[in-house]
Amino acid sequence: MNRHRRSITARSLALILVFLASAIVALAQSPPPPPPGQPHPRVIVFVHGIHGDRNSFRAANGTFWPDLIRSDPRFAYSDVEVAEYPSPASNGKMSSVQLADLLWSNLQKDHVWDHREVVFLAHSLGGILVEEMLLRHPADAAKVRFIVSYGTPHEGSTVARIASLYDKDPLLNDLSDASSNNFLTQLEHNWRSHDTVNTIHRFCAYEAQDTVDDEGFIRFFKPHTRVVSYFSATYGCDVTTPPQEIPADHITMVRPINRATAAYDFFRRVYRDNPVLDEQVVPRDIIVGGLTATCTQASQSPDLQVPVALDPTLHERVVSATATLIDTVDVHDISPSPPVVTHIDPNGLAHINYSFKGPSKKLLVCLGTGRASLKVSFSIDRQVPLREPQN
Repeated sequence: MNRHRRSITARSLALILVFLASAIVALAQSPPPPPPGQPHPRVIVFVHGIHGDRNSFRAANGTFWPDLIRSDPRFAYSDVEVAEYPSPASNGKMSSVQLADLLWSNLQKDHVWDHREVVFLAHSLGGILVEEMLLRHPADAAKVRFIVSYGTPHEGSTVARIASLYDKDPLLNDLSDASSNNFLTQLEHNWRSHDTVNTIHRFCAYEAQDTVDDEGFIRFFKPHTRVVSYFSATYGCDVTTPPQEIPADHITMVRPINRATAAYDFFRRVYRDNPVLDEQVVPRDIIVGGLTATCTQASQSPDLQVPVALDPTLHERVVSATATLIDTVDVHDISPSPPVVTHIDPNGLAHINYSFKGPSKKLLVCLGTGRASLKVSFSIDRQVPLREPQN
C-alpha cells in the first residue's frame, strides 16, 4: 500500500506543474470578445447618487464616462448599463429601500442579470442602494464580482443630517450621520453577516475637495462643503486595495474629462485586477498502478483515497469522479464492478471501493499474479481569468 501512495504522490506533484502550465496557456489564449450585438460575459452598471440622473457621469466638456468605457478596448468583455431611479432635487418621497427595489426591477427589465458577471460603479447614495438591493436579491448578488463606490457615505453625512431639517426627503434621513440613524448601521451589519454578499469586493474612492453650493442639497450650506468625509467614504471597504483619493468635489468626482483622470484610472485598475472569469469543466485522470492479487490474496480496499491536485488560483473544485480498472492481467471477480467512488472530499480527495482476485489455483498450485491499475477520472470545474487585449 505504501508503494501505491508513493505512486499517487509522484503523479500529483507532476500534475501540479502541468496545471500551472495549462493556466498560463489559458490566460494567453483568451477568446476574442463577442461580436457587436451579442451580450458580453460581464456588464458594468453605473448608478448615480441622490438628486442625480445619468448625466451625473457627464463632465463639463461633454465627456460621458460610460461612453469612455464602451470605446476602451481594456473593457472589451463588458457591456455598459446606466441605471436610473427617481430622486428629485427636493421633496422626494421614496426611501432607500423603496428605491433599491425599483433599481432591481429596472435592471431586470434591461436584462442586466442575464450576464454571467455584474460589477457596479456607484456614486454617493448609489452605493447604498446597490448594497441594499443585493441583500434583498441574493441569487442575483451571486453574480456580482465587485462594487466600486465613489463618495458613498457608509457612515452617513453631516450634510445630509443638516439638510434633513429643511427638506423632508426620506433619503436625507437614511444618509444622515446622526446616532439615531439605524438604517446604515443595520445595512452594514446585514452585509457582513450575509454569506452571499460578504464575498463581494467593495472598493472605495473619496473626494479631496469641498463642494460648491449650486446643486442638490448642498444649496443649504456655505459656499464650500465636504459632503462625505474620508472615514465615511471608506468604511467597510476592502483593506487589500487602498482607497483612492479623487482630486475633485463630491459632484465632479464621477465626471472624468478623459481616461487619464484619477477616477477613471482607479476603476480601470480595479477592473484589471479582477478580470472576467471563464467557467470551464476539464477532465483530469489519476492512475494508481501496481495493484496485484494472487490466488490466495485479493487486492482490495473499501476506502482507497486518491487525491487530485487543484489549483486554488483558478478556484478549481471536483464536480464528479468515476473509477475503472485498466491494464488488467489475470484479474477475476471484480467487485464492485466497476469500482465505486463512494464520496469526494471538498479538497478533491476521492474515496474508492474496489476489489479483485488473481488467477485460480491449478492442481492446488498458485500460478501467476493478477495485475491491474486503477484509473480515477475527475471532472474539474475551474474559473480561468480572461484578459482584455490591453490589460
